[in-house]
Amino acid sequence: MKNDRSNFQKFLILIIGISLFFTSSISVFPFESKKPSDGYMIGEGGQLYIQNRVVIKFNETSQNFEAFSETARGNRIITKENNILQFLSRRTGIPFNNLRFYSPTGNYIVETSGNPDIEALCKKLRTESAIADASPDYLASISSTSQIPNDPLFIYQYSLVNTGQIYIPDLELKGTSGCDINALEGWGAFEDWKFETGKTGTEVTIAILDTGVAGDHVDIKNNMTSGYNFADENNNTSDDNGHGTFVASIAAAESNNGFGIAGVCPYAKIMPVKVIRADGYGSYLVIAAGIKYAADHGAKIINLSVGGKNPSFILEDACKYAYEKGCLIVVAAGNYNTTVFFPAAYDDYCLAIAATDANDQWAYYSNPGPQIDVAAPGTYLWGASFNPASLLDLNEYTIESGTSVSAPVVAGAAALLLMQKPFLTNAQVMDLLRYTAMDVNSDTYNGVDQYIGYGRINLSRLLGPYIPR
Repeated sequence: MKNDRSNFQKFLILIIGISLFFTSSISVFPFESKKPSDGYMIGEGGQLYIQNRVVIKFNETSQNFEAFSETARGNRIITKENNILQFLSRRTGIPFNNLRFYSPTGNYIVETSGNPDIEALCKKLRTESAIADASPDYLASISSTSQIPNDPLFIYQYSLVNTGQIYIPDLELKGTSGCDINALEGWGAFEDWKFETGKTGTEVTIAILDTGVAGDHVDIKNNMTSGYNFADENNNTSDDNGHGTFVASIAAAESNNGFGIAGVCPYAKIMPVKVIRADGYGSYLVIAAGIKYAADHGAKIINLSVGGKNPSFILEDACKYAYEKGCLIVVAAGNYNTTVFFPAAYDDYCLAIAATDANDQWAYYSNPGPQIDVAAPGTYLWGASFNPASLLDLNEYTIESGTSVSAPVVAGAAALLLMQKPFLTNAQVMDLLRYTAMDVNSDTYNGVDQYIGYGRINLSRLLGPYIPR
């Protein structure tokens, strides 16, 4: 399942772009149809990026070399920043106006003027020995396709328990019995473990890197913890789109509270990290900052229901940082039936999630590729709804589809496992999710395949028998 990383590096100059992966009711801004607005330009492949901005990673040995040092000329102090700007302008022929260090990711932001071709400029900058890498600050976007708990909508949550029941009453859609993640048996195994060990489980926090989370929603408010808003650079992590609230509820909505749905891990804490604006877009740099923030502030699991065609060191470095800090990074594969998007395709650091339906069939929209690790139900799932225009709607629910939905199913399953076995490393959790999955398409693709990877996850196989520690 691992790609040849040397081959991957050859593609670092190709197009990037991220999209949050729903497939039903949320407003869609696909890159192909999005028009540039003030401050944005369209790059190769139709990907939007912030105009007049380059993100640079200098070689460690070059960050203090003499040309960049602070010097005195006459009565003027020539700062390190001025020297860098002069160096870049001289080497590229492009006027650079401003340079600043972006501490959340450890990169430098350089501002140009005149709207030059930033992608071409980055190619030129990468030839400089002092520069390890350079990238446009691409934008991410959301894209839409569209004992038994007492939660009223649980009877429709076929992803958790599928008896062949109708799961969308208005359409009378039915699934196939057994095409679920075996949640009741998995929860039962978790409860048995608690009874036999006398433990309640280690607290696990899932960071939801998204449009924010409606922390007052009745089904998730008691599971919320503090986070940060990198999109607006403040502490307001409320959801101004609705996507993040739905994703959070799939992973960790409360159960047995008489409201709405049951989350896969109703005990997990939700860390809201807002990296996407209300219009569905967010810069790679902001997303990378969110990843590093989550890793530094106690998140054991990072859910990224985002992805895009283009690689960039901005995201890869952040994922590497979080992985090496011990985080499990769960990422949606994408909804365009093309190749696995980034950062899911960063196979060394991320778990790439595909989507299935109520009949254990691979979802037609789910991006295939050799990086796919596992699949989870993602077609027509119920979750918490939030309309930012109506702040009183804090007990509403809706149906969504996409790998954005599948990813938090896996994140919730991993949270239960880590509550039970906190000594597991992120690599071990990834392997357990893979090796306990069900090869539900073995009649067509026996063994690991590019559509559902090792298979659709199975909670009861994942959680039991437990390993005493």
